[in-house]
Amino acid sequence: MIKIDKILVPTDFSKASLAGIRYALCLARDHGAAVSVIHAMSPEIMRDRAWEDYQYIGSGWVPPHQPFALDELMRNKAMDLVRFLEEMVQPELRKGVRITPLVRMGEVVDEILTAAKETQCDLIVMTSRERSWLGRLVTSSLTQQVVRSAPCPVLSIQPWAQIRTESGGRVSVQQFQLAA
Repeated sequence: MIKIDKILVPTDFSKASLAGIRYALCLARDHGAAVSVIHAMSPEIMRDRAWEDYQYIGSGWVPPHQPFALDELMRNKAMDLVRFLEEMVQPELRKGVRITPLVRMGEVVDEILTAAKETQCDLIVMTSRERSWLGRLVTSSLTQQVVRSAPCPVLSIQPWAQIRTESGGRVSVQQFQLAA
């Protein structure tokens, strides 16, 4: 029998990522597993955030009076993640499941893979995105990159997927909250 003790779920705070979180919580409840929900911020976001603090005064851009605080940004993102889970995932799905929020700074795929190794997760659950044929041709998706390098199995939830509920009916991923 397959043993699932730890599940890792990446989120970007989007509605699309909620399907992966909800699916992971249902699996966790069925297997008695813990869930780590990770939000990884790329260095580009960090650069953009630091630039927002500059002000244009007279002849040019002036840096902020106080230096940019990375630790404050990380604390704020951790609070955002907890708030996101509390507001967007119903209590009955969270009940009985140990959830650990993780916030990381770095290349998103690298941070997901590092967290998978550090938490020794048995499964990664990700929601994939609909992409145009040109988008698929030019670059691989984050999900594809994680699948290729993950230290454990990766379950990819497509946005158009149908999920079977306990009552035996089928519901789309977008309606998953209502069916759970």
